[in-house]
Amino acid sequence: MGAMMSSTSQVFERCLRYMLRPIATFCIRNSIRLQGIIAVLKEVLVEASISELERRGEDISVSRISVMSGLHRIDVTNIHRFGKKPEPIENVTSRVIDRWHQDRRFSDKHNKPKILEFEGVRSEFFELVQSVSRALNPYTVLFELERIGIVERAPQGLKLRTRVYVAKDMVEGYSLLGEDTRDLISAVSDNLSNSEELPNLHIKTEYDNIPVKHRETIKRWLLKEGSAFHRRARVFLAKLDRDFSPEERKSKGRLRVVVGSFSRSETVDKSE
Repeated sequence: MGAMMSSTSQVFERCLRYMLRPIATFCIRNSIRLQGIIAVLKEVLVEASISELERRGEDISVSRISVMSGLHRIDVTNIHRFGKKPEPIENVTSRVIDRWHQDRRFSDKHNKPKILEFEGVRSEFFELVQSVSRALNPYTVLFELERIGIVERAPQGLKLRTRVYVAKDMVEGYSLLGEDTRDLISAVSDNLSNSEELPNLHIKTEYDNIPVKHRETIKRWLLKEGSAFHRRARVFLAKLDRDFSPEERKSKGRLRVVVGSFSRSETVDKSE
């Protein structure tokens, strides 16, 4: 039994090495040294332990977090803070944009996002934000949408400029990367566990001997086709989501579905 556990541990440590390599590269390129890495790692280990205890429905305690994470109790005590953290503003932004696109109350006769009144607490924009969550401050959401360039003020009201949320701030951008990484790791882990008959989508396409002159053409094509795919995915999933399909509100259970995609091109130094 002990030998089997040791072997399993070695396998997971090897897997961890693969996943940590790009993180290590990120740290080296941005002058983040070991001491800083350890400090952040301690914090996220505590956060992950708390999330796992919540998922299991178990009581949260310093002792349990210490055992799960391997951290000393004093470290856990210094890091741990009880209470719910505020929802990241990028999550709020994405949800508001999705609701603006999918909810008929905020669409024109062509089913496109309409220009919304935004002055006053009874305005259409306030109604939009409050339909996502009554805990949100519409003025704060408006400030963030304007800051990142997603909306603009027009003579008729507030206009949505784009349906794609692109974080221009570095912290926000890497926060989204962290969420995407979490979902990708979970999707691969689910597939490897063979717990379900149908696997999660996990597909990668790669070519490494394409002339550099085609870079812009390829990037434009991938952006166009990728955006079109996600438009179809949003339409399909919205029909099954309680927030947009009243007929589904009496159905039991709650499912979260995420579909992600990315592309990248780089110049390769290849020896002839």
